Amino acid sequence: MDAGAQGAGTPAVCLGLGAGTPQRGDRGRPEDAGPQAAEDRSQWRMLVVEVANGRSLVWGAEAVQALRERLGVGGRTVGALPRGPRQNSRLGLPLLLMPEEARLLAEIGAVTLVSAPRPDPREHSLAVASYKRHQEQGFQEQSALAAEARETRRQELLGKIAEGQAAKKQKLQQDSATCESQEASGNQAAGENGASASQASGEQQEAGSSSPQPGPSDGVAPLPRSAMLVQLATARPRPIKARPLDWRVQSKDWPHAGRPVHELRYSIYRDLWERGFFLSAAGKFGGDFLVYPGDPLRFHAHYIAQCWAPGDPIPLQDLVSAGRLGTSVRKTLLLCSPQSDGKVVYTSLQWASLQ
Repeated sequence: MDAGAQGAGTPAVCLGLGAGTPQRGDRGRPEDAGPQAAEDRSQWRMLVVEVANGRSLVWGAEAVQALRERLGVGGRTVGALPRGPRQNSRLGLPLLLMPEEARLLAEIGAVTLVSAPRPDPREHSLAVASYKRHQEQGFQEQSALAAEARETRRQELLGKIAEGQAAKKQKLQQDSATCESQEASGNQAAGENGASASQASGEQQEAGSSSPQPGPSDGVAPLPRSAMLVQLATARPRPIKARPLDWRVQSKDWPHAGRPVHELRYSIYRDLWERGFFLSAAGKFGGDFLVYPGDPLRFHAHYIAQCWAPGDPIPLQDLVSAGRLGTSVRKTLLLCSPQSDGKVVYTSLQWASLQ
């Protein structure tokens, strides 16, 4: 494509590493950082990633935080919340890692990959029964605490009501005394005062008879199960029967080893990671990775990375559509191709038009 023949609605192609294209960052290779990095790696080895059927999961909240803050690996949460199981706007543990993320962490010695043991069908019913038993026990305990809290609140309100009625009774007595002192004004006034006193006396008796007496509550509504508090686990103990997994060998739990697509994606992922970028999946953007200049919680992605082997042809229609899609979401399309010498060549593409 001739860059000098660009016109309105024509994609502008920038070859090589230009301004705004990923450059070598300060993250580097942790295995070459010296004794301090070796000590850190010995601590990171305690982090366990369970792998089952090609999916790598992190169950510990502290491990998730360490991977994000210290190693620049974010993953994505895939666990449902107990009170919102039918929504995906907010998810929880476990953390799902891309195969490239899991391999990178294992390759630099940051985590230990283990094969999660297969559940025993004979023990499944026992585990379900134990879970329901503990859940029912927790519900009964919370129901008792809720009833006690409601009764305490009821007694407090009864005390306030009694104080208000006592103040009202005192005011009525004062009004009655004032009316009696005005009897010398005349028979008509005395009659009116008598009627007022009778009315006040009736109100006092009514107030006294309606005054609530503290006592045990009757017919208290039980605690609904929808209001029950559910404890969320922030860690999962390492399974006793778990065995270490070798990411170099293809297996049922790790089918990615030796696959050309995985090797292509991993070489590009690691190169961008070493440059200091955060990466995440970009399936809905038509790419392989979204490339962030920092933590995705603080930054928007700058690039949509597509991985291409050196000899793979790129259809012009796909190139144009990907470039226009990237520009419409304010991101730069990044064509990534690893070379035989280990280096990765990047080509950035944006859709440009004459103003």
